[in-house]
Parts: sequence; structure tokens; C-alpha cells
Amino acid sequence: MGANESRKSSGQGENGGAPSGNPWFIAGLAAVALGAAKLVLDSASSEKQRKTMKAPGGNERIYRDDFERDPKQYFQDKRARK
Repeated sequence: MGANESRKSSGQGENGGAPSGNPWFIAGLAAVALGAAKLVLDSASSEKQRKTMKAPGGNERIYRDDFERDPKQYFQDKRARK
């Protein structure tokens, strides 16, 4: 292999072998990006789907399932904050 026969014969381009021009590579990157975006959006929307209620004895909103899971703990925490 001579001085002018570097990486081009091995299938690697000038950018160090990254297959950026390959359409399958680009499609794969797009699929990964869309999957990551879906995970982020799904986790954000799951918080919005939780039902809320007016907190007993206060003017704030709390998640209903958290309160129903342990109402005694809610009131203990509320008394501790005063």
C-alpha cells in the first residue's frame, strides 16, 4: 500500500469511517431520535393524566391517587409543615 492509498480503499471516507451518507444509517438515527422523543413525551403526558383533587383543608391541588394510597400520611405531613 503506497502513501496515496490510504483509507479510501477500505471503504472509509475522509470523516474517519462514519457512514453519514448511508441512507440506512440516517434512517436508523431518525428512528432512535423518534423513539427517545416518544419516551420523553409519554412520561410527560402520564403526569398530566393523573387525576387531581382539592387538598383537604387547603387551597392547593394534590394527586388523588397519592392521597388515596395513604390519607393518614398526608395529614401527618400537613401537621408537620405547620
